[in-house]
Amino acid sequence: MQSNAEEIVLQLPELLLEQQRILCELARNDLLLIESARGSASSESLLVAAATVRATLYSVDGLADRLRAIAARLQR
Repeated sequence: MQSNAEEIVLQLPELLLEQQRILCELARNDLLLIESARGSASSESLLVAAATVRATLYSVDGLADRLRAIAARLQR
């Protein structure tokens, strides 16, 4: 059986790759929102774009919580 620290270390690459994926998604969503605003998009499509950005931000926050939990476990 692996130690707790080994399990945590094995999770880090997966979490970092997930973080990178979500941050790229956030950047794409931001670009979509900016382009929509510049292109005189309808209010409804701007609301949808904003909701997508908001959902991605929640994903980033959730991943940050997971990374903080791992960091706390490593400090014990």
